[in-house]
Amino acid sequence: MDSRGGGKPFGSGANTSLSSKGGNAVEQLSQGVAEMGLDSAQDDGEWEVISKTSKNRSGSSSVKPGGSQDTDTKASRNPDVIQKLGMRNSDEDEVKKESDEDEDDDALDDTDDELLSEDFDSDTSQQSFETRKKSRWFKKFFDSLSVEDINEPARQWHCPACQGGPGAINWYRGLEPLITHAKTKGAKRVKLHRELAQLLDEELSRRGSSVVPAGEVFGKWKGLKDEEKDHEIVWPPMVIVMNPRLEQDGNDKWLGMGNQELLNYFRGYAAVKARHSYGPQSHRGMSVLIFESSARGHLEAERLHKHFAEQGTDRNAWDRRQVLFYHGGKRQLYGYMALKEDLDLFNRHSHGKSKLKYEMRSYHEMVVNQIRQMTEDNQQLIYLENKVVKEQRHSKQLEEISRILNEKVRKTEEENYIVRRRTQMHHEQNKEELDFQEQFFKEQLETIHEQRGVKEEDFEKLQQDKRHLVKELNANPCNTEDYRSRVEEVEKFIELQDTEMGEYVGERDGLIEEHAEKLSAVKRRQHEEEVEIEKEFDARLASLMKKYTPNQSQGTTNA
Repeated sequence: MDSRGGGKPFGSGANTSLSSKGGNAVEQLSQGVAEMGLDSAQDDGEWEVISKTSKNRSGSSSVKPGGSQDTDTKASRNPDVIQKLGMRNSDEDEVKKESDEDEDDDALDDTDDELLSEDFDSDTSQQSFETRKKSRWFKKFFDSLSVEDINEPARQWHCPACQGGPGAINWYRGLEPLITHAKTKGAKRVKLHRELAQLLDEELSRRGSSVVPAGEVFGKWKGLKDEEKDHEIVWPPMVIVMNPRLEQDGNDKWLGMGNQELLNYFRGYAAVKARHSYGPQSHRGMSVLIFESSARGHLEAERLHKHFAEQGTDRNAWDRRQVLFYHGGKRQLYGYMALKEDLDLFNRHSHGKSKLKYEMRSYHEMVVNQIRQMTEDNQQLIYLENKVVKEQRHSKQLEEISRILNEKVRKTEEENYIVRRRTQMHHEQNKEELDFQEQFFKEQLETIHEQRGVKEEDFEKLQQDKRHLVKELNANPCNTEDYRSRVEEVEKFIELQDTEMGEYVGERDGLIEEHAEKLSAVKRRQHEEEVEIEKEFDARLASLMKKYTPNQSQGTTNA
């Protein structure tokens, strides 16, 4: 049997019931038994676990992984049992070494019949409930089980049916998980767990308790037997006023209050009509105040009824002792809510149209429902009033925001007008300055051109004068040879001068063309620079306008 198998618990006086096939194995195992007591400080109904180790099959040096890991994990939760588990494991190792090679693992398994037969007959149907509870498996558990423990959802339990076996150290928070475990246990000790589940159900039933699911608060309350009691009331609401008689006249007829006098006397309660009951002796000493047919009228009638009751002049006082007068000789009035019997008495001597008309209606229908409706209407009215107030406040805020925005728009328009005027004036000034500079430069250019023309005229005149001078010097030759020689010199001079002048004209034309190109380049650069300057100005102006453009959201926030 592996480490997960449920070893058969035993104590003093307990006899093993194993088959003859495993008798020798039991004697060997009895030498390696380890006793371990799991005492839980958290369990008021603590119990002692006495377990014995079992042999594994021959040659098996390892236990099932699931059982080992489960035991180690659960044992690690309680440091007090770690040392005991270590002792148990060492004993199991010794037993494994002594086990025979061909022994069957199931030979030593404790069956449910063996476990149950140790204390009483396995036929549990013939055993009493108390006898079954006194089994050594369950006795200490049920003896310590109290109503407070049952009703405590956070109470933690060990399973008494798992003593000495796998799951013995498991905790179950509340009885419901423990019962569920006992009902669904499907490996070892199945019948023992089912017996525990039946005993727990019977115990809870006898104690009048129920298992509270984990996470739920225990406690149920029982309120009124009937959800709502309804009764019939007189409608419209009325209050009977007794002893409104005053005195008897000469004919032994009773006189009493008048209708208006009675209304005035109780004017603080908003009655709408007053009636008096008359009989053979005239005023019978019984009057009625009629209130409006509404929940408000009923509340006013109840308020008057309570007023009479508080001062001790209600129905009970009238029925027990009719004190007609109090100190001073004045008559004492009594009053109470009208019932059907009161109005039948009121109408005893009335016939036909003189009878007081009324009907019996449901209190819930005429009062409770109306009050609820009034409450809902009042809440709706309050909601609507609050909504109107909020809307009015919001409207005022919007008006204030609109006023502020309009004021800002007006100021912005004025500022924009001023800026436009200043810009226009500045533009005009710049234009005048540019025109002046242009005129100044034009005059300078004209002066330069005039000076240039004068210089060219002087240059041409100088060339002509030079030619005339040469001609004059050679005008009077002495002889023919001399004349011929001078003519040649003059011709050479003229030819040379023409050549030089031709070169001069060519170079002058080149200078003029170069000058024209330079002027054209200068003007082109000037125009490009002017365009760039204008673009830069436009960009900076747009940025400036964007910077000072009023923001709608900022205006609303500031408002």
